[in-house]
Parts: sequence; C-alpha cells; structure tokens
Amino acid sequence: MYATVHQFRRSFRDGGEDWGTSRPGSLGGCVLAEIAGAAGAEITFWPDRDSAAACGGSAVYQVAFTGAAPGEPRFAQATWFAGPRRQEVADAGARAGRDRIWPAVRELRGAGNCYALVGEDNACLVLGFADSVETIEAVQRAVMTTELLPGEDEALLPGPDRVDVHRVLQANLPTPVGDPR
Repeated sequence: MYATVHQFRRSFRDGGEDWGTSRPGSLGGCVLAEIAGAAGAEITFWPDRDSAAACGGSAVYQVAFTGAAPGEPRFAQATWFAGPRRQEVADAGARAGRDRIWPAVRELRGAGNCYALVGEDNACLVLGFADSVETIEAVQRAVMTTELLPGEDEALLPGPDRVDVHRVLQANLPTPVGDPR
C-alpha cells in the first residue's frame, strides 16, 4: 500500500464533503486540520505506487507498517521524521515503532489505528489516530516512558523533527494489515 500527502495552510477546504477520502482508485484517506493552527494535511491511501504517483503534486510514501486499534479516528498525531535519513537510522526507527512503541500504546483506551509512511529518502510520517486529545497525551506519555529494547542504539534514534496534533475532519481509513502482533 502507498500513500500521498498533500499539506495545506488553512484548517478548512471549500468543496465537496468527500475531499480527500474518496478519490477514484484510492483505498481511502483522511483530512486533518491542526488544532489551533492553520496547517492541515490530506492523506490518501493507494493500492500501488503507480496509482499514488498518478495523483500528482504530492509526496509519495510506502506504507511500511499499519496497526489496528479500536479507537475512533477523531484526532490524529502526525510525527514527522525529515529525510534524507541514513538506512540504519530508518531501520532503527522502524524497529522501535514496531517492536517497542506500538506494543506499548495499542491497548490504551481510545487509541486508534496507526500508519507509518516511508518516503524514498527514508523520510517518515507516522500517523496515530485516537478518540480524544487526552488519548494522544496518554500515548505520548507511554512512548516517552518505554525502555529501549536489547540491541537498540539511542544514537540511531534522534527523535522526530516535528509533531503535530490534528482534528480529523474526514476519515475513511483503510483496514490496517501486517500488524505483527
């Protein structure tokens, strides 16, 4: 699965109610508006790279990880890791997310689906959905209190470049697949 990300600089969009969530050939998507800000993003999921690239004018990411949790997608945290990133840094971040962070947060009350999107330059966008801002705060606390796994190297985990909290304006998310647990 692939995804396109269109960022915009206002928290609403004129047009149809399905903007961003029902593009022809897509698997679904969401429209996010920054809380107390003017930034937003439209994320659309696609079955293959060619379909994603054909939509034009946006970053194309491969969906490297998905995790399913029952929380309603009313809020989202977008965690940005800017590229280019060395492969070993990207691999360490992927392991941390899959093996340490996701197991620590997926059972939290109100936690929703998670999608890790990776760009060609190893840039990464992690989208975590939740039913409330309080749940996002609980997820943040859980992430910050996890202990490194054996073999994890803190030097390869520099942390995100940006973290945004958004209100979910629209969501028709694809079913997560490949949750290793």
